[in-house]
Amino acid sequence: MRLTRVALSVAMIGLLAGCRASSMGQLEPTPPERTDMPKVARSIPPHDALPGTNARTALLFTTPIPGLGAHVEVREYYVSEGNEVAITPPSEALFEIRSGKFDVAAREIKGEHSTGTTWTAAPGERVVVKTTSELAVLRATYVVRE
Repeated sequence: MRLTRVALSVAMIGLLAGCRASSMGQLEPTPPERTDMPKVARSIPPHDALPGTNARTALLFTTPIPGLGAHVEVREYYVSEGNEVAITPPSEALFEIRSGKFDVAAREIKGEHSTGTTWTAAPGERVVVKTTSELAVLRATYVVRE
């Protein structure tokens, strides 16, 4: 019985050593770095302070709309806990809560809302948002006529 255990142990060690040795010689090489993919340069937009508040804003994207005499502008507002920001859009606007929770006071929407909530605002309409979480991010998309 003892001889059988020893024989099985020696056989298992031999098999495992053989497997390891054979797999070491058959490793696949690492493929070279791809060069056919274009490099995408991204930069962090500057975060400007909003006058009269502790909030900050960043212009993420702007592009002209040919033939319409307008451009699309995407801007984010970063509002820290307990702060309130009043926004008066220069044109039609689409607002979206990107993260956190806001207590919103606008013509279309009122009360506390969280991530994913969207609403629109007319030009010159006052939109007031107050954070009810540590930090909240509001994204505004404007179509500005020139």
